[in-house]
Amino acid sequence: MHGAPQDRSIEETLTPRSVAVIGASEDLTKFGGRILKSLIQHGFEGAIYPINPQRESLRGLACYPSVQRTPAPPDMAIMAVPPDAVRETVAACAEAGIKAAIIVTAKFSEAGDEGAAREREVVEVARRHGMRIIGPNCLGLISPVNNLALCASPALFVPELPPGEIGFVSQSGALMATVFDRAITRGIGFSHCFSIGNQADLELCDFVEFLVADPHTKVICSYLEGVKDATRFVATARRVHDAGKRWIIVKAGRSEAGAAAAFSHTASLAGSFEAFAAACRAAGVLVMDDTDAMTLLAALLGRFPETDPRSTAIVTTSGGSGAIAADRLTDGSVPLASFAPTTVTALQVHYPAELCTNPVDMGAAERGLLTGVVSDTVDIVLRDPATDIILTPVTTVPDIKLVAEHVVVGEQRAAEAGYVKPHILLLQPAQSGEAARGALKQAKALYTDNLDEAVRTIAAWQRLASLRRRAAPERPADLPAAPGIGRGGAIDEIAAKRLLDAYGVPVNRAELARDAQNAAACAERLRAPFAVKVISPDIVHKSDVGGVALDLDTASAVEEAVTGMAERIEARLPEARIEGYAVQEMAAGDLEMFVGARRDPQFGPILVVGAGGILVELLRDVAVACAPIDATAALELLNACAASRLLGGVRGRPPLDVAALADAISRVSWLVHDLGDRFEQLDVNPVLVSTDGCVAVDARLLLGTGSDDANGAEGASA
Repeated sequence: MHGAPQDRSIEETLTPRSVAVIGASEDLTKFGGRILKSLIQHGFEGAIYPINPQRESLRGLACYPSVQRTPAPPDMAIMAVPPDAVRETVAACAEAGIKAAIIVTAKFSEAGDEGAAREREVVEVARRHGMRIIGPNCLGLISPVNNLALCASPALFVPELPPGEIGFVSQSGALMATVFDRAITRGIGFSHCFSIGNQADLELCDFVEFLVADPHTKVICSYLEGVKDATRFVATARRVHDAGKRWIIVKAGRSEAGAAAAFSHTASLAGSFEAFAAACRAAGVLVMDDTDAMTLLAALLGRFPETDPRSTAIVTTSGGSGAIAADRLTDGSVPLASFAPTTVTALQVHYPAELCTNPVDMGAAERGLLTGVVSDTVDIVLRDPATDIILTPVTTVPDIKLVAEHVVVGEQRAAEAGYVKPHILLLQPAQSGEAARGALKQAKALYTDNLDEAVRTIAAWQRLASLRRRAAPERPADLPAAPGIGRGGAIDEIAAKRLLDAYGVPVNRAELARDAQNAAACAERLRAPFAVKVISPDIVHKSDVGGVALDLDTASAVEEAVTGMAERIEARLPEARIEGYAVQEMAAGDLEMFVGARRDPQFGPILVVGAGGILVELLRDVAVACAPIDATAALELLNACAASRLLGGVRGRPPLDVAALADAISRVSWLVHDLGDRFEQLDVNPVLVSTDGCVAVDARLLLGTGSDDANGAEGASA
């Protein structure tokens, strides 16, 4: 029996020099058959140990009855055995001194409590011997730079595994194989691909950290369904960014509804995906929604890591195709390049002066496409100083293969002159374009068959260029050491606004009245005009039940308003608990904004900013960030909202005090941060913004009963 391995690095674990295929076979309908075939076919240079007690040899390799009988302990084993046999098989591997095991078998934690218990047992067995687990419920790994194919997918039944600069980590094994298959068909290669399954032991961040250190990998891609450890995820994302690499993630569950909005607006406006995306933005990670576009962008980033694609030129074989592409890019907020005069002059060799604009329709050239027009046009546009990236839609034209080759010639000519820019070819024909696809693949030119993919890619690249890892925000010096509130549960408006005031957020003066007579007395101590609002943990939308009265001029008017308010609410909501009435000084402002926050169970307090008042849920015009943030980040957050256009002043009106609003947003973010894991939800709605300041006129706060320490993932924005 071999000895147990010692602790080792992730690099050593994921780059085996010998592998055992447990359940090896020649039957390609079986996992073990497909794994062994791919492993041999792609020229793995290490030792391969097929494990099959029924055979002496398979595919020319000696078989072994068990992992204990191999000449030396394999570095890695891969197994696809029945669920009930996994624990025993893992124990045998661990005792034999194997460093890591890939468990293809499913029906573990993804299948319920019983499967989860089996999964924990398997991991405990492996850890006692220092062995690491990939999976279970995964498809294995593909490592083209190591000629290693430990994967059961028939996508590996190809002549070669083209190496590339993209590392891919996927929670879905089938999707990993599909992405790999589609990419290599277009000539896009990978350094390593990992299917990580249930992440019972090695998890997402282990594989990403390996890719960060891997010299073959420039860009990291991931497909995720969930994050196991938010704090580690954020720390790993920062490592990727600090290493000068890019991380692109497609995450499932974008449409998942947020928590029930019984208490506040915020919960329905910022669900778990929004929290994840906010954490990614703060750490410099790009989130996309399409794996094909993700792969194409990764390939472009591998070749053009320093490019900032601010403007796009379209060169096409069809005016109609160019017009549609221009519309789609505009819809995607992708600016089109305005050609420099030198470019226009150069194009006039082939086109009438009025057609020397973007898009360039090569079909309108005064001579035919194959008389040097295609290569010249591509060369000229790539040299254009206003153009950062070219999109070339190619339609069904005669000699399409030759047209594609001429496009490549133009690109090469520009590159030889020092004009190296990204270029995406869009091959729109179906079967008639196959020869052109083959020519482009051979030339290592990047192409797509789908306009939507091209637009998504360019738009995502522009978003990525604007991302940067946000530094830890500086805490304002005048904030209190800790929020001065001891109780939990729903905090009424008066108490919530006292907290805001303590944190330097401007609020209007208010007092809490028990009844109508007490409300009149409160009004005597305040300055008219007055507003009155019902205070009840059972009423979120006060105006919907007649729980708001505005522009009251006298104390007697306040008393009458409270009397009528109590009667209306009693008739509509007899079960509602009335804790009192907030009597406030009316505040003025030119625009209503919303500032809120909620606690995400993984990423901590999430800040939500957008259009306020009754429009907050109607328009859902919000931007989201992890708290805390500084005033500069708050300005960026505001700029992500459509309502920000109103802050700059419209139709001759003066601009509003955006700086004051940004400062208030930052202070709210520090408040929810400082409340620690007691914090649940906060609505500050509306915040009235004027030309010389802002004021919060309503607030609702919900606290839990946790400790006063901040959440472990609170550094997501740092």
